[in-house]
Amino acid sequence: MNRHKLELREVPGGHAFYIDGSLQFDSRDEALYHEALALPALALAAARFKRPLHALVLGGGDGLALKRLLAGSRVKSADLVDYDPGVLELGRTEFAPYNGGSLADPRAKVYTRDARRHLAYKGPAYDFALADFTFPEDLAGCSLFTRSFFSAVRSRLAAGGVFALNAVSPDRHPAAFWSVYRTLAAARLYPRPLRVSIPSFSAHGYGDWGMFLASGRPVRDEELSALRFGRGASWLNAETFRETLRLRAAGLERGLPLSGVIKKPGDLLCLLNLQEPPLHQGGALADFGDSAAVRRLMAGLPGVCALGWPQLSPEWEWRLLETLRRLDWESFLTELEGCAQDLPAHLLADLRLLREKLPELLKGAVPDSGRAWQIFAVLMTLLVFANMAYPDNAYAKGYSSHGSGSGADLDITFFMQDRRSPFHHPAYQAADIFLVVPPSGQPRPAELLRYRAPDAPAGVKEDRLWFALADDAYVSREGELFYGLGPTKYLLHARPDSFALLDKQLPEPLFEFWPEPGSVQNSLGAVEQHVQAADKALAAYDKWLAWASPAAAVSGEIRANAREAGNIGRIRGSLLKAAERLRAAPGSAAPVPAPAVQPGWQRLAPGLYLADEAEITLLRKDGAILSYPFLGERRMTYPLQTATPELDAYVAAVLAWRSSQLGPVDPRKAALEVLLEARSKR
Repeated sequence: MNRHKLELREVPGGHAFYIDGSLQFDSRDEALYHEALALPALALAAARFKRPLHALVLGGGDGLALKRLLAGSRVKSADLVDYDPGVLELGRTEFAPYNGGSLADPRAKVYTRDARRHLAYKGPAYDFALADFTFPEDLAGCSLFTRSFFSAVRSRLAAGGVFALNAVSPDRHPAAFWSVYRTLAAARLYPRPLRVSIPSFSAHGYGDWGMFLASGRPVRDEELSALRFGRGASWLNAETFRETLRLRAAGLERGLPLSGVIKKPGDLLCLLNLQEPPLHQGGALADFGDSAAVRRLMAGLPGVCALGWPQLSPEWEWRLLETLRRLDWESFLTELEGCAQDLPAHLLADLRLLREKLPELLKGAVPDSGRAWQIFAVLMTLLVFANMAYPDNAYAKGYSSHGSGSGADLDITFFMQDRRSPFHHPAYQAADIFLVVPPSGQPRPAELLRYRAPDAPAGVKEDRLWFALADDAYVSREGELFYGLGPTKYLLHARPDSFALLDKQLPEPLFEFWPEPGSVQNSLGAVEQHVQAADKALAAYDKWLAWASPAAAVSGEIRANAREAGNIGRIRGSLLKAAERLRAAPGSAAPVPAPAVQPGWQRLAPGLYLADEAEITLLRKDGAILSYPFLGERRMTYPLQTATPELDAYVAAVLAWRSSQLGPVDPRKAALEVLLEARSKR
């Protein structure tokens, strides 16, 4: 066994301990390190196990982590294993004033042996384990960070047990840190990374220090948020713990693409010897207490597109197992065997084997990887049987909107060709919908509107644009149809009897244009097609949820499916209201004749034209054609009696928008720019 140089140096107000010249702790700030390492694991284990706890400390012969574990009454026993008798002797003597005599506590048993050897012994399971090792600078030290070592730790943990690990700096050694992260996940100890800023470590150039909180049972965000730290905590509380979960995004971006699972000690040693530039201490932080945010962050990292956020796999396995446990397997298997005459002989044999092996399959907190194929076999058998008994139920969720051939599904399209219906979309899985998803598939923020409406009790209606028929055609929550006008701040409130021009920030209409029957009919056709698409999606969801809803309690995905179905139903209601309004007759009065739009007039927007490349004309609600005074009174053929500043700003915005869409040599662009210049000189 290698002997290391142990050195205790006096510092103002205390001592600093070094092994082979590397700082292990400084008594002035050791609480930051040892509380961050020990107390989250203790609090999580205490929350999961409502009984006295059994702890294991690997390394940590100085007794400082042990002190934090024994400060409360939850720990019934603690085994401390350190191979260096010199460190243990210091823990009993020189360090006793700092560790509170923890090594002499009657609840503690101290072993002078190698951690790997201790883990190999058969013995009772531990509720949580801490690994407080020195920085791995040789192959022997690196062997304590391999997949096989972490697997040995997991084998000694109780179901749901917790593991805390001192690692390396995520700032100075990002590739090594994230390799430890991936290695824990590969050993099915699913990690939450931590970062602690320790002044004495920073003064030695070590950077912020890294640790991991891990478990064979996934650590949920809700569990982390609920952790509370009692006796033994001097600085760690809910707020400071939340800060430990925030790691620098720059270290993640730099280290994760270079990381890999540590199978041999040399894998880690090579990474530790990488020459990397210092990491700037500022910059954005990634919150590893928010799994959804981390998944989004990792999805955008270059070079790691194939790397999954390790929480996904255990969450799926955990929920699957919980769902399987809740099923009435006896009835299920009896029913299957009752259909023996309809089943192939090999499938019947597999079912009988399944009945025999089922108790072993369902025991334990999380299935071992060696039994993973059985989980899939059970799930596939369940799906096959459900589809035999209730055709299409198991596979109902989702559909293709473009069928082909005889008997294909209804082809649902927008009134714009080659546009698929947007159902289904993740935007519809929120508790409430605040997103508009246009045919381009990119969500947009929903817009809250206040506008004058004759059928509103107070005259002004508050409404929200929340579903897109096309990129610039929206149905509101109240079933009203609106047309967007490019990047401008204006909307057209479209009804069969008028197109009311609205400024999004003003409730009163600026002008009422003549309604274009073709646009209304196209929109009505799109609305009706979307109603069919919603009906189809809801029918698919009804079948899927009728089969899957019993697992909603343990499946976030199924709960999201249920929310999506509810939101699609509400969208369908808005679409039905819109269809009713768009079918309505304009009124009892005689129909208004269509304005006499002349050939060659350039349509700029509904009801707004460029006539003879020199005059702006507006089609009023009553069918009258009015000229707009952009070039002075002498150019007006059908003068507009009143030109408000708001209407003037709208016309200018449309001219600028249309001009931006035309090429530099297009003569229409020149005509529009002449009008804009004339307006600017008025």
